[in-house]
Amino acid sequence: MPVWLYVVSALTVGFTVLAIPATLAYLGHGWTGPDHGPGCWRCHPSQLLRKRRS
Repeated sequence: MPVWLYVVSALTVGFTVLAIPATLAYLGHGWTGPDHGPGCWRCHPSQLLRKRRS
């Protein structure tokens, strides 16, 4: 198998492996409703830093 085909295949598999959980997390976040409060670290990343310090 040529090296370029191996690289393209590895990148495709890597992208797929990362895309599946990202998609599930995005869909799960969408199901929580539009107003789910300031505790959401995806919408309010500054809250994540504050929670780690406390």
